[in-house]
Amino acid sequence: MASIEMAKQVCIAVSHMNNTEITDFFGEGEMLYGATSRGIREFLKICLWFFPELTRLSPGHKRLTAHAVRFRQERILGLFLQVSSTNQLSLVLGPTGEESSDMMYEAISYEARKYSPTFDAVTDVAGAAFQIQRELQWYKAVEGWVVPSTRNCYFEGKACWNAFVEKHKDLLESGEKWVKDTSNSCMLVSTLIATVLFAAAFTMPGGNDDKTGVPLLLGQDSFQIFAISDALGLFSSVTAILLFLAILTSRYEAQDFLYSLPKKIIMGLSLLFLSLAFMLVAFAATLTMVLGKRLEWALIPATLLASVPMALFVVLQLPLLFQMVKSTYGPSIFRPESIWE
Repeated sequence: MASIEMAKQVCIAVSHMNNTEITDFFGEGEMLYGATSRGIREFLKICLWFFPELTRLSPGHKRLTAHAVRFRQERILGLFLQVSSTNQLSLVLGPTGEESSDMMYEAISYEARKYSPTFDAVTDVAGAAFQIQRELQWYKAVEGWVVPSTRNCYFEGKACWNAFVEKHKDLLESGEKWVKDTSNSCMLVSTLIATVLFAAAFTMPGGNDDKTGVPLLLGQDSFQIFAISDALGLFSSVTAILLFLAILTSRYEAQDFLYSLPKKIIMGLSLLFLSLAFMLVAFAATLTMVLGKRLEWALIPATLLASVPMALFVVLQLPLLFQMVKSTYGPSIFRPESIWE
């Protein structure tokens, strides 16, 4: 906080200078370039609050917006978009032809990983599949914002999309491996759960009547809970198996990592979680029927122990699922963030 306050006092002092002196103070924008590349949002916010015209600087012969795209700093880009807006609304002024070309090149490249592997663009997304998904989101966002004619340009002798795929070839291979490994592991667990629940459906607790075949405990509430949980768990696990099978048989084209594969993984993991929960509920209901009032004291500790696997699943897999949902259904990259708050 002390450094931010110091920057604010410096900007107040600089604001008393004329435009030429202000430009000379900030030089060619190297100071702002460093803040943009490292994601120092608070410093840039203060500078742009005092001097919105600084967005016109071009360190390295490229506008700061292009550098924000290069280093995948979406919150920094949001500040530039807000400065470019009219009356603090989300009416963003489009880039020029030269800016569009620079931004498309930076979106095609994957420079953030080379210059600093600690950037959020590389490390703050769950798995390689979602790293390539984020790269695709950047590409699509920039493609939708630049001058239309730029989308048909060639970079290094290749069309924009082909150049993007070539630049991200290694990441695509890593993403495919991650998806296959994850799907194989999850499908194995789903198959085990489906097998257990299918067998439990034909092995009713308490046995069946020898003459009619009707379960002897049919009238108990616990039996109804068992039957419903077993059926729902079997349905969830089988559906999860089909989803993971669909993932394993996918083409693994680059565009599949944008929506198709992430949605299937999210649904598969969610159904796997539900099938595990239903299986444990069926187990608890079976204990209630079998033990009854004879060992009523054992029901509570047995139920608590049965909930341990569910708690472990939540602790270990919920962060991954949350990152997946956030990456797939999160807010757009091009969203202005106010610098006046």
